[in-house]
Amino acid sequence: MFSSMGYHTFAISMNLTQEEASQLFKDFKKYRDKTKEICIIECPKYAKDPFGRHLEVKYYGQYKGISWKIRFSNQGFLIDGRFMPCSVKAVINPKILLGENCYIIAAHADYLEKIEKIFNDEAAKISPILKSFYHYSLNRLDYCINFDISELEIAPIQLKRALPEMIMELIKYADIPKNFSEEYKEKNQFYLKSGTVVINCYWKYVDFTRNFPECNDLEKSYGIIRFEVQYKYPKVYETLEKIKADFGKFRSGMIVKLREQAFYDSGKNPNEADRLKYEHTLEMLKRDVTDSRLKKMYLMNMMSDEKCFEVIKKYFKKTIKLGTYYTFDVARKKIEADVLGWGKISRLTDALELIQTSGGIANAKASIDGKELEDFRRSLRDLERLRINPVTIPEEWGIKSMPCLFDAYYNKLDKEQAAKTYEDLK
Repeated sequence: MFSSMGYHTFAISMNLTQEEASQLFKDFKKYRDKTKEICIIECPKYAKDPFGRHLEVKYYGQYKGISWKIRFSNQGFLIDGRFMPCSVKAVINPKILLGENCYIIAAHADYLEKIEKIFNDEAAKISPILKSFYHYSLNRLDYCINFDISELEIAPIQLKRALPEMIMELIKYADIPKNFSEEYKEKNQFYLKSGTVVINCYWKYVDFTRNFPECNDLEKSYGIIRFEVQYKYPKVYETLEKIKADFGKFRSGMIVKLREQAFYDSGKNPNEADRLKYEHTLEMLKRDVTDSRLKKMYLMNMMSDEKCFEVIKKYFKKTIKLGTYYTFDVARKKIEADVLGWGKISRLTDALELIQTSGGIANAKASIDGKELEDFRRSLRDLERLRINPVTIPEEWGIKSMPCLFDAYYNKLDKEQAAKTYEDLK
């Protein structure tokens, strides 16, 4: 199915000295002149950088799944006694790099080994300065989940063509978390940005029609709503540091447990083979792990299904919210049936009405303050526990209820897993 979760793009970077950057630029020019495969252009996004110059290296013809950026600068850091003011960055689309030519389905951690090989082969053709994949550090990671609404069965079949636009209309009523701002307003896109994270939810078909009309997946993308969480470098760094700390704690804890187990076993059943096994395992845990092996492990963790789920659910809950969409009347009846106390019922229905009349959760929050705002936030939490999305369906649509995309996606996965388990038991 086209519904999928993982990541679609990531960037890795490596610091360089000015001499290395100059030589790399020469090597790229040699490769360009020899193969006619690449072009080198000034990167317009950073044209006004007062500290340096930015060049972008792109491949001619069909997109290859990788592009390069070189930054020349006079400002940098001392790293292992060497002044590193410059850098090279590779921006990678895993599906395209691996030759799958699929612009819809997300990639996952299992792609890393193949990515490493293709990257190393490509780098070796261009310049020894590009080194190998694990000499680089993760610079950016774009998590995503693709919802194919034609597969998720969330509304009557007669609404199939109109449904993507209807869903985007509901999503535009979403919340804007603290420290985020809506960068620009497009009809079929919800785009938020903070200093470390970008949230981008959009109708993939409209995106392709505008930016990539010749794409082979254009028609397949008609029912795709994509929700992206783009981690910029500060957020990547923060997350990796936490992963490293967790690994350090795990490693130390394992050493303690193995020592305790070895001591216990030696008292109960002194066995030379067991003793050697424990000593060998302890030595492996205490031994320094190679830098490339650690980087691979951290990347696998960052790109794992568990991490993707954690990140996407976190920001989906912060913005679009979980819970079934209802019309206002149906939501009110459900609240009256499931909630005790007219005070709380009134508070929750008032919150729904405020969102409806204000044009969205963010607008509703902006219109109130003090205790009123505190009660509103409490109502949002209560509605989530009731599995009611705070955004209501317009009565004129003729739909009484509709699951939110995140719930519909995991309901479908659960059904498929249950069917598979049933078949396996037959």
